[in-house]
Amino acid sequence: MKRLTVLALLLSITACICHSQVKISVQGGTGLTGITKNENYKANFGYRFGVGVEFPIDQTWSIQTGLQFLNRSYSFDEGVMALGSNEEGEQTLIALYIDSKMNAIYLQVPIKVAAYLPLNDKCGLQFSAGPYIAYGVGGESYLKWLLVTQVHPDPNVDISDLNDSPNRSSVRKGEQSHKTFTKDGGLKRLDIGLGLGVDFKYKRFFAGIGAEYGFLPIDKEFPKELFRYTLQEDQTLVSPRNIGIELHVGFCFSLGK
Repeated sequence: MKRLTVLALLLSITACICHSQVKISVQGGTGLTGITKNENYKANFGYRFGVGVEFPIDQTWSIQTGLQFLNRSYSFDEGVMALGSNEEGEQTLIALYIDSKMNAIYLQVPIKVAAYLPLNDKCGLQFSAGPYIAYGVGGESYLKWLLVTQVHPDPNVDISDLNDSPNRSSVRKGEQSHKTFTKDGGLKRLDIGLGLGVDFKYKRFFAGIGAEYGFLPIDKEFPKELFRYTLQEDQTLVSPRNIGIELHVGFCFSLGK
């Protein structure tokens, strides 16, 4: 009996959708994208564009899906200096500079339930929420670092005079660049999360804001503190998730009667 009731409900919804005006939309936008559980990487502006399909259930409720091409980006670009003594008691200045950027491109399919609140006969607000599934298809990432060490035999030398005093200097640098999604050392391709949004709709045009939070980690071995990890002082690894907020505009039209 329960199975028949569920089947009848699904058939009723399907019939309602099939006889409704299916809406097709084209949209594009930009926003800030970042990751959680990391103290170094900052959010960057990313972009997205795609097509959407909306299946109205009644005048208020509808189901939205589509296909989006989107870019997620986050970077780190800072330096730090430290003054201390080595085993011989010599004054040592260490300067470390790191420049890193992660750039990922995804194909994403959202599945949302939307509710439309009319303001008048031409415009209204539409609220939407639901999961998304994304798959990484491209992107380039890099990590550059520069380590400068200066040693002075006088343990009482002031840091401001260190560069003008006789000292021993060493410079080490490195650079790594790779595809963002690789089997060895790359990010995980699959991302599943939750998306929320609100749009202002006027006739066939709309503009809105959306937010997303990923449920799957992009990497299970991501350094928590990049400076200390590079100096091998702290090897703490975390599993960050994708987060983002974006603004978009678009145009829609109806199919069917």
